[in-house]
Amino acid sequence: MKDTETPGQPRYKWLANIIGSTIGKGMLSDNQALPSERELAERYDVSRDTVRKAVRYMEERGIIYSDHGRGTFVAPAIVRDTTRFIDSFSQDADSRGSIAGQQLLSVGMVPASMAIAGLLNVKAGDPLFRVHRIRTMDNVAVGLHDAYFTLPVGAKISRSQVERAGSLYKLLGEKFNFSPAEAVENLSAATAEFEDARLLGTEVGTPLLVCERITLSDRRQPVEYCLMKYLSNYRYKTRIAMRGGD
Repeated sequence: MKDTETPGQPRYKWLANIIGSTIGKGMLSDNQALPSERELAERYDVSRDTVRKAVRYMEERGIIYSDHGRGTFVAPAIVRDTTRFIDSFSQDADSRGSIAGQQLLSVGMVPASMAIAGLLNVKAGDPLFRVHRIRTMDNVAVGLHDAYFTLPVGAKISRSQVERAGSLYKLLGEKFNFSPAEAVENLSAATAEFEDARLLGTEVGTPLLVCERITLSDRRQPVEYCLMKYLSNYRYKTRIAMRGGD
C-alpha cells in the first residue's frame, strides 16, 4: 500500500519522505546501497525523473550520497543526524522511527504583543494564531512549543482541526498554502521553572534547551515565531558549515 500523499506536495518530496522514513526506521543501514532508479520508479509508481529529483533533494539534505559509477548510498547516521532543515516535529519524529504526539494547552487567535509583533513584522495588537502545546515522542513528553502564526485576514482554525491534524505545518499547508522556506534560530540553555516543570512532568531546575525560531516564507516574510523548550531526552542536532577564514 502506498503511503498517504499530502495534497499539493510535489511527488519527489513525497517519495523522498518515504525513503527518508525507511532509513530513519533502520530498514536501510549506513552506507547501504539504495535500490536502483528503475526499481524505485516501479515500486512507488512514479517516473524516473521523479526518482532523480527525490535523490537530488535527499543528497542536498545529507541523507544519502552518490558514488559515481557505483550507485547511491545511505549517509552515515552522524551525517544525517547533524544536518538540520525546516522539518515539522512530526517529520522529525518519523525520521527517527518514533511517533509524534501532542497535548494542546491553548489554541486560538490572540493579539500580538509588542515583542512578537516586532519579530513577525506586524503591528502590536494585530491578530495572530497561537498554538501552545506539549510535544511527545512515543507518548513521552519531550518539550513545549508555543507558536504564533500570521494568517490571512479572516482565516480560522478550530481546536478540533489542530487535534485531528497532528502536524500543524501540514494543516496550515493544506488550508493556506503555508510553505516555510527557511528559519532563523537562537539556541540557549535554561532551567525549568515551576510551570514548565509541571507541564513536562519534571522537577523545577531541570536543564532545558531553549530554541527561538522565526520561520520565513519563500518571499522571506516572517510567518511564524515559536518558542521551544526541550528536555534532554530529545536530541536537537544541527550542522554548522565554515565560511572560511580564521
